[in-house]
Amino acid sequence: MEHHKVILGTLDYIIIVFMLLVSVGIGIYFRFAGQKQRTIDEYLLAGKNMTIFPVAFSLMASYISGVVVLGLPAEIYRFGTAFSFIIIGAVVGTFLASVIFLPVFFQIQAPTTYEYLERRFGKLARKLCSFAFVVQSVLFMAVVIYAPGLALNAVTNLSMWVSVVSITAVCTFYCALGGMKAVLWTDVFQVFLMFLCVIAVVIKGCIEVGGLKSVFKIADEGERLSVPGMKFDPVIRYTMINLFLYGMINSLSIYGTSQIQVQRLLTIQNLSRSRKAIYLNIPLMAVFAVLNCFIGVVLYAYYAKCNPMTSPEKPISSADQLLPYFIMSTLSSHPGVAGLCIAGIFSASLSTVSSAINSLSAVTTEDLIRPYFRSNAFSELKIAVFAKVVNLGTNRYGTFSAVFYGLLGLSLTFVVAKFGNLIQIALTIVTFINAPICGVFFLGMMTRRTNEKGAVIGLICSIALALWISFRSAANGPRPKTLPVSVEGCSSNGTLNASLSLYDASSILDGYTTESWSFSDNTTASSTKTNDDVFYLYRISYVWFGALGFFSCIVIGYLSSIFFNCIFPTNKKVISEDLLSPVLKLLERKRYRKEKESFEM
Repeated sequence: MEHHKVILGTLDYIIIVFMLLVSVGIGIYFRFAGQKQRTIDEYLLAGKNMTIFPVAFSLMASYISGVVVLGLPAEIYRFGTAFSFIIIGAVVGTFLASVIFLPVFFQIQAPTTYEYLERRFGKLARKLCSFAFVVQSVLFMAVVIYAPGLALNAVTNLSMWVSVVSITAVCTFYCALGGMKAVLWTDVFQVFLMFLCVIAVVIKGCIEVGGLKSVFKIADEGERLSVPGMKFDPVIRYTMINLFLYGMINSLSIYGTSQIQVQRLLTIQNLSRSRKAIYLNIPLMAVFAVLNCFIGVVLYAYYAKCNPMTSPEKPISSADQLLPYFIMSTLSSHPGVAGLCIAGIFSASLSTVSSAINSLSAVTTEDLIRPYFRSNAFSELKIAVFAKVVNLGTNRYGTFSAVFYGLLGLSLTFVVAKFGNLIQIALTIVTFINAPICGVFFLGMMTRRTNEKGAVIGLICSIALALWISFRSAANGPRPKTLPVSVEGCSSNGTLNASLSLYDASSILDGYTTESWSFSDNTTASSTKTNDDVFYLYRISYVWFGALGFFSCIVIGYLSSIFFNCIFPTNKKVISEDLLSPVLKLLERKRYRKEKESFEM
């Protein structure tokens, strides 16, 4: 029997349009309020006078994307609750970022994080990391724009390309006009919609299943309530060790070195208040992640007897469509509620895309354009003239680049639509560029002996290593074993088995929900592979790839620096104390006291 898409009601569309108009209105307001975005600080750093509340909400909003909102419940549905323990590492990594990295950025007061790399190492390190950030942000932005539209189009009459164009146009508009202040306050509005969405789904799901007790009972019977073990085996998909490291390094790189998050933290006047914002963000992030994981448990409890991806009707083809399918199946009868939930999913995408566009404007201007003109002996007057011509300077700072990256992100969604594997490739690049870049910053702030040659070699080698292993494991590695699903409760079973193993090779992935895929159309060979047939490194869990990129960058970068210091001892650079982390200085003082006490004895 053919499945028909659910038609959104008039009130649903009104709510979705209202959400988009409010976002646009905030951008217009801040375009004409205050200093009207006439200065660099006003456009990129909101005049450095933001309060704790909006920054904390914006940190959480930019961390959670629409792909996460769709993908995280799907991950729990397929593999159980073990993945949710990643939150522990994420909390620790966020705290460490505020202690190790944030004080240095406040000390140097640079408009972009990558300017630090030039001061600490040199121009080459800055350019390489800036370019890597631009590549990963644009690719990730295209996926974030495309994924919700694709998932919603599969279960509703909402046009995919209308969704894609709307998200891009609205983000570009309020970013270009309102600058950082508009981005921060729209994030606050969008976070409330995101929470309303997940809370509505949780409440409705629990009611449909028969209450919290029934949800946990059914999930336990279906083996969805799982705790990762402590065994140190890289081949095991989820263990407490690899989840902790993954969460910690991912959050350390995002909150400690990513232009997107650091730029938000620098909009606050001083370090102590900025730390309060990042600490307030931690419970917001953790609560939302827990609710999102619980949705996966609720979805399984609801579909325990009739998995929609393997039922006779097969109303959906991907696990990432589970959440919108549930919303439309159970909430469309309540006027406006389905529209509110869809607005929440769109809000998650809007906040992430707007964050990327604003940060790309900063990096492009400060790290790629201005250094080029200065290095070619252009006067400040000529730089200013150029900036005005492209609207990057004194009057409408960042407008041109905001529009450019918005259009570029939109154009790449057409490529994503034609070549499905590009989604996985793009998100692989996003995941495995962050960790090596974080390793470079760690070397700069936590060591004195690292030089530019060593840092650059460490960066290039770690990215190459992580990408090599991830792509080869994706192409040649065995598929992960998923938990069983059932169709015994469906209206007509036909010849389907009552219990099936769910493989979703077309799933849209993100930093939280990564699964092996095949680049080849020949899926039969891939599905029959055993662990003994595959090279060991291609069998390790994807959760280790971030740690591999981070630690390999540190080890290779540090050892290479020692090597070059031995060859060129006279080329050692004097390092300013402002460029070193207070954590390193504290450790050095403690070591000095111990050595002094040992000498006196």
